[in-house]
Amino acid sequence: MKVNICFINTITGVEKMFNSLCSELIDKDFTTSHISDETIIKSILKNGGLTKYAARRICSHAAAAEESGADIIQFTCSSVTPVIDSALNLVDIPILSVDSPMALEAVSNYFSIGVTATNPGTLTPSTELLIKTADRLGKKVNITPLLCDGAYDALFRGDTETHDRIVLKNLQKLSDSCDVIVLAQASMSRVAEKIPENDRIIPVLSSPRSAIKELANQVRKLTE
Repeated sequence: MKVNICFINTITGVEKMFNSLCSELIDKDFTTSHISDETIIKSILKNGGLTKYAARRICSHAAAAEESGADIIQFTCSSVTPVIDSALNLVDIPILSVDSPMALEAVSNYFSIGVTATNPGTLTPSTELLIKTADRLGKKVNITPLLCDGAYDALFRGDTETHDRIVLKNLQKLSDSCDVIVLAQASMSRVAEKIPENDRIIPVLSSPRSAIKELANQVRKLTE
């Protein structure tokens, strides 16, 4: 059985990264397709959080993915994780969040967790997910959220140099006070990879790799 995976993205440019991770980590026969809609993240940024418009678009894309033949849906933006339960009511196929596997890894293994984002609309739901995960596991954790102020605007302007400089500065700040750093956005993983191995004082967890590892598990279940 060939499993059809549909990624739903709120920014363009991440397609290649997720396709590469699938090729590396999924050992079953699969195909990928992408729905990328930047109006969702622009609405979230403009309003400081999820909006009815964003929720409608997310649910609409999930329904369209199933109608087009997808066997499983993978969201790639942590800002939309709170809407997944609503989207699940509209389809009969699995929907995976991008950040839940990473949150589980962080809470299971560390006490002092730094979480950073460039998008203010992502920082709050990512922090809340870590808290909910800790509550579910019955673990006590200390969470330090930190916004990379100005980085997201720079990225949308195409100024990746400024974006990367701001993100790296905040990673260093969290490294001085936390046991692990959680990157709230898939787009930040590229920056973390620039840190030389010898300069990585504490682990930095990014959602794409953790998410695709879980996606690989789900693909195996569909093919059993």
